[in-house]
Amino acid sequence: MADFNTHVLSAAAAASLGATLFTKLLDLPVSTALILTAGGTIGGILPDIDLKDSVPSKILFSIIGAIAALSWLFARLPDFTVAELWLIAIAIFLCIRFPCWALFHQFTVHRGALHSLAATLMFGFLSAVTGYQMLLLTPVDSWLLAGFVAAGSAIHLVLDELYSVDFSGARIKRSFGTALKVLDTEQPAASAMVLFVCLVAWFWTPDTNELVQVWQSIDVNWREMLLPDYVNR
Repeated sequence: MADFNTHVLSAAAAASLGATLFTKLLDLPVSTALILTAGGTIGGILPDIDLKDSVPSKILFSIIGAIAALSWLFARLPDFTVAELWLIAIAIFLCIRFPCWALFHQFTVHRGALHSLAATLMFGFLSAVTGYQMLLLTPVDSWLLAGFVAAGSAIHLVLDELYSVDFSGARIKRSFGTALKVLDTEQPAASAMVLFVCLVAWFWTPDTNELVQVWQSIDVNWREMLLPDYVNR
């Protein structure tokens, strides 16, 4: 299994490259590029969220708690005083970071249902919903965020699978095959829940028509945006 630093650096490098690519192709603002880079990097550690007491798990639940708290705070800004807003927002954060975190680990197993391609799809859909419904991103930016998060998660699975092969000793470790799988067949209930969340999240995702239109409108001279003139000659 690849370590935390390897996952973070690999996902961050890939996300940075992808954000640069799409910023040039779609003329995105720098703020969107930063969101995509952050999303891809977070996606790179998402499959390890089920590893209790791990750094990824604590970081991710802290991020989820912060997003939920701030989203509630700004949504209810006209309804409460500053003191009330911050007290409730802090309570929301603490509830997600500690009780929800502990409850989550009561029902998950490391390298289980969340360490699969189905979970990667789920992370993508949930990211699209979060971007569109909570962060108020455009449909195109929300789907791009979903793609970056899912890509980061997929990179994590591939790295773990590669680290299951000892190339120096020309042997395959016992962990081979547990990282990159479509579904966790040993946990049918958990896998069914992942698929159920995918289905429910899909109905909350933004429309894909704008994304298709933007993709089709990419300049036919895209090579000139990506490569120096002497390469294109």
